[in-house]
Amino acid sequence: MNPWTLKEKAKMYIEQDRAFTEGILSKLIGIFSVTGSEAEIGDYIHSQLKESGVDTVTRQPVTEHRFNVVATIKGERPGPRILFTGHMDTVPAGDGWETDPFSAVKRDGRMYGRGSLDMKGGIAAVLSTAKYVVEHKDQLAGELLIAFVADEEAYSTGVDTLIRNGLAADFGIAAEPEGDKAIVGALGKMLIRADIKGIASHGCQPEKGLNAIEEGARFLAALDQIPLLSHPNMPSQPYVTLKIEGGFKEYSIVVPESCSILINKHTVPAETKEYVIGEMEKLVRKLHLKAKFAFTPETPYYAAYDIGTQVPYLEKISSIFQDVVGKPLRCAYGTGVSDNNRIVPLTGIPVVSIGPCGDGMHSCNEWVGLESVHQMDMIYRSFVLSNEEVRNGRRDRG
Repeated sequence: MNPWTLKEKAKMYIEQDRAFTEGILSKLIGIFSVTGSEAEIGDYIHSQLKESGVDTVTRQPVTEHRFNVVATIKGERPGPRILFTGHMDTVPAGDGWETDPFSAVKRDGRMYGRGSLDMKGGIAAVLSTAKYVVEHKDQLAGELLIAFVADEEAYSTGVDTLIRNGLAADFGIAAEPEGDKAIVGALGKMLIRADIKGIASHGCQPEKGLNAIEEGARFLAALDQIPLLSHPNMPSQPYVTLKIEGGFKEYSIVVPESCSILINKHTVPAETKEYVIGEMEKLVRKLHLKAKFAFTPETPYYAAYDIGTQVPYLEKISSIFQDVVGKPLRCAYGTGVSDNNRIVPLTGIPVVSIGPCGDGMHSCNEWVGLESVHQMDMIYRSFVLSNEEVRNGRRDRG
Protein backbone atom coordinates (compact mmCIF):
# COMPACT_ATOMS: atom_id res chain seq x y z
CA MET A 1 0.00 0.00 0.00
CA ASN A 2 1.42 3.38 -1.00
CA PRO A 3 0.75 5.95 1.77
CA TRP A 4 1.41 8.87 -0.55
CA THR A 5 -1.32 7.67 -2.89
CA LEU A 6 -3.59 7.65 0.13
CA LYS A 7 -2.47 11.16 0.95
CA GLU A 8 -3.43 12.33 -2.53
CA LYS A 9 -6.85 10.73 -2.08
CA ALA A 10 -7.21 12.50 1.24
CA LYS A 11 -6.23 15.79 -0.34
CA MET A 12 -8.87 15.46 -3.06
CA TYR A 13 -11.47 14.60 -0.43
CA ILE A 14 -10.60 17.63 1.67
CA GLU A 15 -10.85 19.95 -1.31
CA GLN A 16 -14.38 18.65 -1.94
CA ASP A 17 -15.47 18.59 1.69
CA ARG A 18 -13.99 21.61 3.50
CA ALA A 19 -17.49 22.79 4.31
CA PHE A 20 -18.10 19.61 6.34
CA THR A 21 -15.12 20.16 8.63
CA GLU A 22 -15.71 23.88 8.98
CA GLY A 23 -19.38 23.25 9.71
CA ILE A 24 -18.41 20.92 12.56
CA LEU A 25 -15.93 23.46 13.90
CA SER A 26 -18.50 26.25 13.78
CA LYS A 27 -21.01 24.11 15.63
CA LEU A 28 -18.44 23.11 18.28
CA ILE A 29 -17.52 26.74 18.96
CA GLY A 30 -21.19 27.62 19.32
CA ILE A 31 -21.66 25.07 22.10
CA PHE A 32 -20.83 26.43 25.55
CA SER A 33 -18.39 23.92 27.06
CA VAL A 34 -16.49 25.71 29.81
CA THR A 35 -15.10 23.17 32.28
CA GLY A 36 -17.98 21.55 34.14
CA SER A 37 -20.42 22.07 31.27
CA GLU A 38 -19.25 19.48 28.74
CA ALA A 39 -22.48 17.47 28.40
CA GLU A 40 -23.93 19.32 25.41
CA ILE A 41 -20.73 19.23 23.37
CA GLY A 42 -20.29 15.59 24.35
CA ASP A 43 -23.75 14.80 23.00
CA TYR A 44 -22.94 16.57 19.73
CA ILE A 45 -19.63 14.73 19.30
CA HIS A 46 -21.33 11.43 20.13
CA SER A 47 -24.01 12.04 17.49
CA GLN A 48 -21.42 13.00 14.86
CA LEU A 49 -19.39 9.85 15.45
CA LYS A 50 -22.51 7.68 15.40
CA GLU A 51 -23.69 9.32 12.18
CA SER A 52 -20.27 8.73 10.64
CA GLY A 53 -20.72 4.99 11.15
CA VAL A 54 -17.97 4.15 13.64
CA ASP A 55 -18.07 0.61 15.00
CA THR A 56 -18.72 1.66 18.59
CA VAL A 57 -19.33 4.95 20.37
CA THR A 58 -20.15 5.32 24.05
CA ARG A 59 -20.60 7.93 26.73
CA GLN A 60 -18.17 6.98 29.50
CA PRO A 61 -19.41 8.43 32.84
CA VAL A 62 -16.95 10.70 34.65
CA THR A 63 -19.05 12.52 37.25
CA GLU A 64 -22.74 13.38 37.41
CA HIS A 65 -23.78 14.98 34.10
CA ARG A 66 -20.22 14.72 32.75
CA PHE A 67 -18.81 12.02 30.49
CA ASN A 68 -16.10 11.14 27.99
CA VAL A 69 -16.92 10.12 24.41
CA VAL A 70 -15.06 6.99 23.28
CA ALA A 71 -15.29 5.45 19.80
CA THR A 72 -13.58 2.69 17.82
CA ILE A 73 -13.12 1.82 14.15
CA LYS A 74 -11.66 -1.61 13.44
CA GLY A 75 -9.84 -2.43 10.23
CA GLU A 76 -10.05 -5.61 8.22
CA ARG A 77 -6.39 -6.54 8.69
CA PRO A 78 -4.06 -6.76 11.71
CA GLY A 79 -2.22 -3.60 12.65
CA PRO A 80 -1.57 -1.15 15.47
CA ARG A 81 -4.12 0.47 17.70
CA ILE A 82 -3.85 4.22 17.19
CA LEU A 83 -5.31 6.60 19.76
CA PHE A 84 -6.63 10.07 18.93
CA THR A 85 -7.50 12.16 21.93
CA GLY A 86 -8.56 15.65 22.92
CA HIS A 87 -10.48 17.57 25.55
CA MET A 88 -13.99 18.92 25.16
CA ASP A 89 -13.82 21.66 27.80
CA THR A 90 -12.59 25.23 27.43
CA VAL A 91 -11.57 27.97 29.82
CA PRO A 92 -14.06 30.83 30.41
CA ALA A 93 -14.29 33.52 27.75
CA GLY A 94 -13.00 36.45 29.78
CA ASP A 95 -13.16 40.06 28.60
CA GLY A 96 -11.87 42.02 25.62
CA TRP A 97 -13.49 40.12 22.76
CA GLU A 98 -14.23 41.85 19.47
CA THR A 99 -16.75 39.14 18.58
CA ASP A 100 -19.15 36.92 20.52
CA PRO A 101 -16.81 34.27 21.98
CA PHE A 102 -19.50 31.58 21.75
CA SER A 103 -20.50 32.25 18.17
CA ALA A 104 -18.08 31.19 15.44
CA VAL A 105 -16.89 33.99 13.16
CA LYS A 106 -15.08 33.12 9.92
CA ARG A 107 -12.82 35.87 8.65
CA ASP A 108 -9.63 36.03 6.55
CA GLY A 109 -9.00 32.29 6.68
CA ARG A 110 -9.53 32.13 10.43
CA MET A 111 -12.30 30.89 12.72
CA TYR A 112 -12.75 32.98 15.86
CA GLY A 113 -14.37 31.89 19.11
CA ARG A 114 -13.59 30.49 22.54
CA GLY A 115 -12.02 27.07 22.13
CA SER A 116 -11.47 27.48 18.38
CA LEU A 117 -7.77 26.82 18.90
CA ASP A 118 -7.80 25.02 22.24
CA MET A 119 -8.99 22.65 21.04
CA LYS A 120 -12.10 22.50 18.89
CA GLY A 121 -10.10 22.89 15.69
CA GLY A 122 -8.30 19.66 16.53
CA ILE A 123 -11.56 17.93 17.46
CA ALA A 124 -13.12 18.96 14.14
CA ALA A 125 -10.13 17.51 12.27
CA VAL A 126 -10.39 14.22 14.16
CA LEU A 127 -14.15 13.96 13.55
CA SER A 128 -13.60 14.55 9.85
CA THR A 129 -10.83 11.96 9.85
CA ALA A 130 -13.12 9.43 11.55
CA LYS A 131 -15.75 9.89 8.85
CA TYR A 132 -13.13 9.42 6.14
CA VAL A 133 -11.63 6.32 7.76
CA VAL A 134 -15.08 4.70 8.04
CA GLU A 135 -15.63 5.33 4.32
CA HIS A 136 -12.22 3.76 3.55
CA LYS A 137 -12.24 1.03 6.19
CA ASP A 138 -10.96 -1.52 3.67
CA GLN A 139 -7.64 0.40 3.79
CA LEU A 140 -7.42 0.40 7.59
CA ALA A 141 -5.06 -2.03 9.29
CA GLY A 142 -5.52 -2.32 13.04
CA GLU A 143 -7.84 -0.09 15.01
CA LEU A 144 -8.54 3.60 15.48
CA LEU A 145 -9.47 4.53 19.05
CA ILE A 146 -10.94 8.02 19.59
CA ALA A 147 -11.37 9.49 23.07
CA PHE A 148 -12.61 12.99 23.84
CA VAL A 149 -12.50 13.77 27.54
CA ALA A 150 -13.89 16.23 30.07
CA ASP A 151 -12.08 18.39 32.62
CA GLU A 152 -8.62 18.80 31.03
CA GLU A 153 -8.53 22.49 31.90
CA ALA A 154 -9.03 21.75 35.62
CA TYR A 155 -8.26 18.41 37.28
CA SER A 156 -8.07 15.85 34.42
CA THR A 157 -10.82 13.70 35.93
CA GLY A 158 -11.90 12.78 32.41
CA VAL A 159 -8.60 11.28 31.32
CA ASP A 160 -8.18 9.63 34.73
CA THR A 161 -11.49 7.87 34.15
CA LEU A 162 -10.37 6.88 30.67
CA ILE A 163 -7.18 5.36 32.08
CA ARG A 164 -8.97 3.50 34.88
CA ASN A 165 -11.18 1.86 32.27
CA GLY A 166 -8.16 0.18 30.65
CA LEU A 167 -6.76 2.58 28.07
CA ALA A 168 -4.30 0.81 25.75
CA ALA A 169 -2.79 1.72 22.38
CA ASP A 170 0.44 1.44 20.41
CA PHE A 171 0.72 5.15 19.69
CA GLY A 172 -1.32 8.24 20.37
CA ILE A 173 -1.91 11.67 18.91
CA ALA A 174 -3.39 14.47 20.99
CA ALA A 175 -4.88 17.02 18.61
CA GLU A 176 -3.61 19.90 20.77
CA PRO A 177 -2.82 23.18 18.92
CA GLU A 178 0.92 22.90 18.35
CA GLY A 179 1.24 24.15 14.75
CA ASP A 180 4.52 23.07 13.16
CA LYS A 181 5.84 21.07 16.12
CA ALA A 182 5.21 17.77 17.84
CA ILE A 183 5.32 17.81 21.64
CA VAL A 184 7.19 14.67 22.70
CA GLY A 185 7.64 15.53 26.37
CA ALA A 186 6.67 18.13 28.91
CA LEU A 187 7.36 19.49 32.34
CA GLY A 188 5.29 18.11 35.19
CA LYS A 189 3.54 20.04 37.93
CA MET A 190 2.75 19.41 41.54
CA LEU A 191 1.12 21.34 44.36
CA ILE A 192 2.46 20.84 47.88
CA ARG A 193 0.63 21.89 51.01
CA ALA A 194 2.88 22.55 53.97
CA ASP A 195 1.06 22.37 57.33
CA ILE A 196 3.07 23.92 60.15
CA LYS A 197 2.29 23.31 63.79
CA GLY A 198 3.65 25.63 66.46
CA ILE A 199 2.59 26.50 70.02
CA ALA A 200 0.09 29.18 70.92
CA SER A 201 0.86 31.77 73.58
CA HIS A 202 -0.17 35.26 74.56
CA GLY A 203 1.16 37.90 72.21
CA CYS A 204 2.92 39.67 75.08
CA GLN A 205 4.80 36.48 75.92
CA PRO A 206 5.94 35.17 72.52
CA GLU A 207 8.85 33.34 74.14
CA LYS A 208 6.37 30.89 75.66
CA GLY A 209 5.00 29.92 72.28
CA LEU A 210 6.27 28.90 68.85
CA ASN A 211 5.09 31.11 66.00
CA ALA A 212 4.00 28.86 63.12
CA ILE A 213 3.89 31.75 60.65
CA GLU A 214 7.44 32.84 61.46
CA GLU A 215 8.67 29.28 61.16
CA GLY A 216 6.93 29.03 57.81
CA ALA A 217 8.50 32.31 56.71
CA ARG A 218 11.98 31.02 57.55
CA PHE A 219 11.26 27.94 55.47
CA LEU A 220 10.02 29.98 52.50
CA ALA A 221 13.00 32.32 52.66
CA ALA A 222 15.29 29.31 52.26
CA LEU A 223 13.40 27.49 49.49
CA ASP A 224 16.00 28.54 46.94
CA GLN A 225 18.53 26.41 48.81
CA ILE A 226 16.85 23.25 47.49
CA PRO A 227 18.84 22.04 44.46
CA LEU A 228 16.88 22.20 41.21
CA LEU A 229 17.36 19.27 38.85
CA SER A 230 17.53 19.73 35.10
CA HIS A 231 16.98 17.58 32.02
CA PRO A 232 18.72 17.60 28.62
CA ASN A 233 15.54 18.97 27.01
CA MET A 234 13.91 20.80 29.91
CA PRO A 235 15.31 23.61 32.08
CA SER A 236 15.24 23.50 35.87
CA GLN A 237 12.10 24.88 37.49
CA PRO A 238 11.77 26.96 40.69
CA TYR A 239 9.53 26.57 43.71
CA VAL A 240 6.73 29.15 43.69
CA THR A 241 4.72 30.13 46.77
CA LEU A 242 1.05 30.56 45.90
CA LYS A 243 -0.67 31.06 49.23
CA ILE A 244 -0.06 31.35 52.97
CA GLU A 245 -2.67 31.28 55.73
CA GLY A 246 -2.37 31.45 59.52
CA GLY A 247 -3.21 33.38 62.61
CA PHE A 248 -6.54 34.63 63.92
CA LYS A 249 -9.76 34.94 61.99
CA GLU A 250 -11.16 37.29 64.61
CA TYR A 251 -8.65 39.72 66.09
CA SER A 252 -6.81 38.13 68.99
CA ILE A 253 -3.38 38.74 70.53
CA VAL A 254 -2.28 35.12 70.22
CA VAL A 255 0.95 33.74 68.80
CA PRO A 256 -0.34 31.60 65.89
CA GLU A 257 -0.02 27.88 66.47
CA SER A 258 -0.73 26.86 62.88
CA CYS A 259 0.09 27.94 59.37
CA SER A 260 -0.60 26.49 55.95
CA ILE A 261 1.37 27.21 52.79
CA LEU A 262 0.61 26.18 49.20
CA ILE A 263 3.64 25.80 46.93
CA ASN A 264 3.74 25.08 43.20
CA LYS A 265 6.62 23.16 41.63
CA HIS A 266 6.96 22.50 37.94
CA THR A 267 9.18 19.46 37.55
CA VAL A 268 11.57 17.73 35.19
CA PRO A 269 11.41 13.92 34.86
CA ALA A 270 13.86 13.20 37.72
CA GLU A 271 11.86 15.32 40.17
CA THR A 272 9.34 12.78 41.33
CA LYS A 273 6.72 13.42 43.98
CA GLU A 274 8.88 11.57 46.52
CA TYR A 275 11.99 13.55 45.56
CA VAL A 276 10.33 16.96 45.97
CA ILE A 277 8.78 16.09 49.34
CA GLY A 278 12.06 14.57 50.50
CA GLU A 279 14.01 17.72 49.62
CA MET A 280 11.56 19.89 51.55
CA GLU A 281 11.89 17.68 54.62
CA LYS A 282 15.67 17.88 54.36
CA LEU A 283 15.49 21.67 54.25
CA VAL A 284 13.46 21.74 57.49
CA ARG A 285 16.14 19.66 59.20
CA LYS A 286 18.93 21.76 57.75
CA LEU A 287 17.36 24.96 59.11
CA HIS A 288 16.81 23.39 62.55
CA LEU A 289 13.23 24.61 62.56
CA LYS A 290 11.38 23.83 65.77
CA ALA A 291 7.82 23.68 64.45
CA LYS A 292 6.40 20.47 63.04
CA PHE A 293 6.16 20.48 59.24
CA ALA A 294 3.95 18.08 57.25
CA PHE A 295 4.10 18.13 53.45
CA THR A 296 1.17 16.77 51.44
CA PRO A 297 0.90 16.55 47.63
CA GLU A 298 -2.36 18.14 46.47
CA THR A 299 -4.36 17.58 43.31
CA PRO A 300 -3.89 18.03 40.46
CA TYR A 301 -0.57 16.24 40.06
CA TYR A 302 1.14 15.80 36.68
CA ALA A 303 4.35 13.86 36.20
CA ALA A 304 6.94 15.09 33.72
CA TYR A 305 7.59 12.82 30.75
CA ASP A 306 9.79 12.39 27.69
CA ILE A 307 9.05 9.76 25.03
CA GLY A 308 12.10 10.76 22.96
CA THR A 309 12.27 11.18 19.21
CA GLN A 310 12.97 7.59 18.14
CA VAL A 311 9.39 6.31 18.21
CA PRO A 312 8.76 4.62 14.81
CA TYR A 313 5.31 6.14 14.42
CA LEU A 314 6.75 9.61 14.95
CA GLU A 315 9.10 9.16 12.01
CA LYS A 316 6.18 8.23 9.78
CA ILE A 317 3.94 11.10 10.81
CA SER A 318 6.89 13.50 10.42
CA SER A 319 7.27 12.37 6.81
CA ILE A 320 3.57 12.88 6.14
CA PHE A 321 3.65 16.30 7.80
CA GLN A 322 6.54 17.36 5.57
CA ASP A 323 4.69 16.19 2.49
CA VAL A 324 1.41 17.90 3.40
CA VAL A 325 2.60 21.14 5.02
CA GLY A 326 5.81 21.55 3.07
CA LYS A 327 8.14 22.02 6.05
CA PRO A 328 9.67 19.77 8.70
CA LEU A 329 7.80 18.76 11.82
CA ARG A 330 9.90 19.95 14.77
CA CYS A 331 10.05 17.94 17.97
CA ALA A 332 9.67 20.11 21.06
CA TYR A 333 8.98 19.96 24.78
CA GLY A 334 6.01 21.54 26.52
CA THR A 335 6.39 24.08 29.30
CA GLY A 336 2.80 23.51 30.46
CA VAL A 337 0.92 20.37 31.41
CA SER A 338 -1.83 18.50 29.60
CA ASP A 339 -3.62 15.16 29.76
CA ASN A 340 -0.52 13.66 28.15
CA ASN A 341 1.15 14.08 31.55
CA ARG A 342 -1.31 11.49 32.82
CA ILE A 343 -1.52 9.16 29.83
CA VAL A 344 2.19 8.71 29.11
CA PRO A 345 3.46 8.04 32.67
CA LEU A 346 0.45 5.95 33.75
CA THR A 347 -0.09 3.80 30.63
CA GLY A 348 3.23 3.88 28.79
CA ILE A 349 1.50 4.85 25.53
CA PRO A 350 3.79 7.15 23.52
CA VAL A 351 1.54 10.14 22.85
CA VAL A 352 2.55 13.25 20.92
CA SER A 353 0.64 16.50 20.53
CA ILE A 354 0.15 17.52 16.91
CA GLY A 355 -2.61 19.94 15.97
CA PRO A 356 -3.64 23.15 14.20
CA CYS A 357 -2.10 26.59 14.62
CA GLY A 358 -3.65 29.90 15.61
CA ASP A 359 -3.49 32.42 18.45
CA GLY A 360 -5.32 33.73 21.51
CA MET A 361 -5.37 30.51 23.50
CA HIS A 362 -6.80 31.22 26.98
CA SER A 363 -7.07 34.86 25.92
CA CYS A 364 -9.51 37.09 24.06
CA ASN A 365 -10.08 36.91 20.29
CA GLU A 366 -8.94 33.28 20.07
CA TRP A 367 -8.71 31.94 16.53
CA VAL A 368 -7.60 28.88 14.59
CA GLY A 369 -6.26 28.85 11.04
CA LEU A 370 -8.70 26.98 8.81
CA GLU A 371 -6.02 25.84 6.37
CA SER A 372 -4.14 24.40 9.33
CA VAL A 373 -7.24 22.49 10.44
CA HIS A 374 -7.61 20.99 6.96
CA GLN A 375 -3.92 20.11 6.84
CA MET A 376 -4.19 18.29 10.16
CA ASP A 377 -7.22 16.41 8.85
CA MET A 378 -5.17 15.34 5.84
CA ILE A 379 -2.20 14.33 8.00
CA TYR A 380 -4.35 12.33 10.42
CA ARG A 381 -6.09 10.45 7.60
CA SER A 382 -2.90 9.61 5.79
CA PHE A 383 -1.24 8.45 8.99
CA VAL A 384 -4.09 6.21 10.12
CA LEU A 385 -4.45 4.55 6.71
CA SER A 386 -0.73 3.90 6.20
CA ASN A 387 0.29 2.25 9.46
CA GLU A 388 0.38 -1.35 8.29
CA GLU A 389 4.09 -0.89 7.59
CA VAL A 390 4.91 0.24 11.15
CA ARG A 391 5.80 -2.94 12.97
CA ASN A 392 8.83 -2.39 15.19
CA GLY A 393 8.21 -0.85 18.60
CA ARG A 394 4.66 -2.16 18.97
CA ARG A 395 3.44 -2.69 22.50
CA ASP A 396 1.84 -5.90 23.70
CA ARG A 397 -1.75 -5.07 24.54
CA GLY A 398 -2.33 -8.45 26.17
